[in-house]
Amino acid sequence: MQPPNEKFGPVAIFLHWFTALAILVAVIFGLVSVYADSAELTRTALLIHQSLGFIAFVVVIFRIVWRMTHPAPPLPEAMPQSQKIAAATTHGLLYLTLLALAVTGYIGLAARGRAISIAGLFDLPRVVPLDRVLSVTSQNLHDYGQYVLYALLALHVGAALYHHFVVKDGILRRMWR
Repeated sequence: MQPPNEKFGPVAIFLHWFTALAILVAVIFGLVSVYADSAELTRTALLIHQSLGFIAFVVVIFRIVWRMTHPAPPLPEAMPQSQKIAAATTHGLLYLTLLALAVTGYIGLAARGRAISIAGLFDLPRVVPLDRVLSVTSQNLHDYGQYVLYALLALHVGAALYHHFVVKDGILRRMWR
């Protein structure tokens, strides 16, 4: 079992699981918006997807700032250097992918002239020009980016489970209350 000083703090743990939940729900509603049979369900699902994407974007930026000012506890000394590099790379790519998905989703809609409502409370301002090619390109990047996210999440979750059940080095417990 990991000593208490080897765990992430409560803020980092909350941000991690909040982000995970927001992304999971955003993915579900993103898929619903694509495959829904009614225009009303599509609009509602897209509103939820956009809102959670915006919230995740803000939280990821906050997480990056938090991580820069509150370093992660050290990885086990026995962990091979290649795994430490893989963990750092995967985390960095997850942050980058989440930010890129939010930005490309925003540009894809804003460049098409669509309002981007956040939970029906306010609309994001359009800071990109109206441009059909830019919109389509951004939307394509957003669509393909989801598969990058799925792969990175599978790697992240798979590695955590591997370390918990096979290596038994306490890695998963560092992010668990």
